[in-house]
Amino acid sequence: MMHLSRTLFARLRPLAGLIGSAACAGALLPLPALAAARLDGIDMSLEELAEVRILATPKFAEDAEHSPTAISIVTAADIRTFGWRTLADVLRSLQGFTVTDDHTYSYAGVRGVSAPGDYRQRFQVLIDGMSVNENLYASVPVDAAFPLDLDLVERIEVIRGPSASVYGGDSMFGVINLVTRSGGSVNGNEAALSVGSGRDGRARLTHGGETEGGVGYLVSMSGFNAHGQGLNFPDMAAGNVDPQARRVRGEDGLRAFAQLRANDWRATLLHSERDRIVPTGSYATDFNDPAHREKDSFSLAEFTAIQALDGNTTLHERVYVGRYQYRGKFPYTYPADYVINRDDATGEWWGLEGRLVSRAWAGQRWTVGMEYRDNLRQYQKNADVGFGCYDVSAAACLDSHQRSRLFNVYAQDEINLTASTLLTLGLRFDRRFNGGEHWSPRVGLVHETETAGIFKLLYASAFRDPTVYERLYTTPTFVYGNPEIRPERMQSVEGTWEKRVGNGRAMASVYFFRIKDLIAPDADGIVQNSGQLTGKGLEVEFEQRFAERYSLRTGYTLQQPHAPNGRPDNAPRHMFKANLGADLGGGFFSGLEGQYVSRRLTAEGSRHVGGYSLFNLNVRYVPSGRRWEMALGFYNLFDVRFSDPVATDLTVARAHLNAADDDVHRARTHLRFDPFFQAQKRIVGTATRKVPNIILPMIGGQEQQRFARFAR
Repeated sequence: MMHLSRTLFARLRPLAGLIGSAACAGALLPLPALAAARLDGIDMSLEELAEVRILATPKFAEDAEHSPTAISIVTAADIRTFGWRTLADVLRSLQGFTVTDDHTYSYAGVRGVSAPGDYRQRFQVLIDGMSVNENLYASVPVDAAFPLDLDLVERIEVIRGPSASVYGGDSMFGVINLVTRSGGSVNGNEAALSVGSGRDGRARLTHGGETEGGVGYLVSMSGFNAHGQGLNFPDMAAGNVDPQARRVRGEDGLRAFAQLRANDWRATLLHSERDRIVPTGSYATDFNDPAHREKDSFSLAEFTAIQALDGNTTLHERVYVGRYQYRGKFPYTYPADYVINRDDATGEWWGLEGRLVSRAWAGQRWTVGMEYRDNLRQYQKNADVGFGCYDVSAAACLDSHQRSRLFNVYAQDEINLTASTLLTLGLRFDRRFNGGEHWSPRVGLVHETETAGIFKLLYASAFRDPTVYERLYTTPTFVYGNPEIRPERMQSVEGTWEKRVGNGRAMASVYFFRIKDLIAPDADGIVQNSGQLTGKGLEVEFEQRFAERYSLRTGYTLQQPHAPNGRPDNAPRHMFKANLGADLGGGFFSGLEGQYVSRRLTAEGSRHVGGYSLFNLNVRYVPSGRRWEMALGFYNLFDVRFSDPVATDLTVARAHLNAADDDVHRARTHLRFDPFFQAQKRIVGTATRKVPNIILPMIGGQEQQRFARFAR
């Protein structure tokens, strides 16, 4: 962990330029007048959320029960109860979501659309309303590379269904918004330390509070190291190659977060980096070569303000600036040379947004807004170090410089037709100055009955523009991009029923969608519009609290997507998930999680990976009146061996499955203490085969493990 301390300030240097850019951009907005209104729900406690069921969507604050789509909310208490450490852990627990790991990334899919190797999730991910989808691949990592430490999250809002009328492209299947903790909720200092399997080590320092003037402040820095683990690829032995891949998932990284917030303004700055070593021979690189390393970094600054124009109308203003960078090194051995191929990508963008929210008309709440975004830089380069483009030319294999701009206007009106019926009408127009226009309508109807519950009906359309990576990434040895690719277009209809049952809630959703011009690689690996993808399915969820000591969230998912060639890859038909939390008394709490995922097709199309059942257990001890807590958790409690499908260009020889890589148990130990501060010290012990080892040393980070994104 000393390695993290030594490199922390050096690695945060990109923030300096971002802060300066944000300051200049912030000057574009007037200083907000003091207003009685507050930013949509950012200061709501979990207790308030439970009582009034307000969903703090960043553009339209809606009552969760009366939103025209299905909504799930995960609280900080849930995260602690079940020991979740990444956004991937959270998504795995939710109905309709799948998370797949290919040793480079964990990537998320929803409603049966989760092709192996497709890192573009088709849903927006937000932090306090800020989109964290970058401008090169439009993706968001959901594992340890996610730019926000999960310990800083107050709640996670999952809004299902097409949301392009509100959020534009990449929100075909919904929006995930992470609401951060306020400085007042920290009110002091926290220090967290964790150790785990694969010599996994994590550390976090957080300081927060609130001034006498009511301005909250929060500053947090965290880092992590993981040595990784060995993984056997038996098929490699046939070629007289050592089949043992070493340091799989070895990585290190850091995150920094700072925020100031008041009743009528908020300023946020975040930065993250992750490096990962990839010894599994993906993209036909040399197997088990530690030179295969990949790194990405993400920075974002935002300023949001609101002004009360009158008693019924508020003006919301936002300006932001972001930067994403990817670096990859790929080793290849040719008959005459050993070559390191370099893959570099840099994205930079800024934008501003304004919207009016008004209740001036009786029985209505309408919102109109506009946003301008300038993708200042969309740069991609590929070259062989010392060779230019090996055996082709002295110049780089790829050197692409792009810039794009987009503009959108949107409107939504929520109309109370009767005391129990709400009609929502929304429309958005997106225009890209380099070509392309999209209209995205949305019509929702919500009707509440006295005894039968709430019934919802939603029709919406959405779109997904091809990324610069999909359009332009082509080298003499790797043809992938297609400049003629067309946008994906989606239409969806879904119906939802919800009902409060005592201290619980029951929900069921049925849906049907059709995606035209689906973007996917063909048999030669070149991106094409592969035709039409349709899908229908059912999602059932039930939540209940028992005797004030037990909580249960369970549900079932049935999904039936259909592609031109049949059922798509990595689309389980059935999923069953359950989470049981319990107050055991005496300061002890437990969280038991069970997941069943049915079999899925691999990239070969006719071959399946088997279904599996997975159980996780987390136990916490919180002594009364003390400033520390302890927890011990196990991931994969019964040592189940299971596989994930991966893309064909991520395979080695015939080892196209992640066989046996997920049979490692992780034991977690959390310790929180400090005689002088509100300190949080988290020790995560890990075990193999259910044998906990909580004294594993933290690695010093002599080798930097690098993070993979999209390489060759």
